[in-house]
Amino acid sequence: MPLSRLTLSRVAIAWAVFLWTVALVLPQLGPQTQAHSAVKAIVAFVFALLLIGTPIALITYFNRAWRSVATVPNRAAYVTWLSLETVAGAAVVGFLAYGAIAFAVARLR
Repeated sequence: MPLSRLTLSRVAIAWAVFLWTVALVLPQLGPQTQAHSAVKAIVAFVFALLLIGTPIALITYFNRAWRSVATVPNRAAYVTWLSLETVAGAAVVGFLAYGAIAFAVARLR
């Protein structure tokens, strides 16, 4: 299954590399500065890939984690911690979706 290689740590590293690269490639904000359209397209494409890959990696991670609840020795602590992780993961996906939609709406105006 090719999606099993898409792990949460790899997606986090991809986000870090993407944000660092974008900070270096895109010009600083100013009245005369404008990024090349090819650079904008590449950044938008990679952002869309990461926006799709993040929920997939989170779902895979939480699916495996919740399936192992029966095998852990301290089930109450594990379920409590995993519940907090799940809420935080859902919040991250929600913030990413909100940011992408807000950016797209602002660009269309």
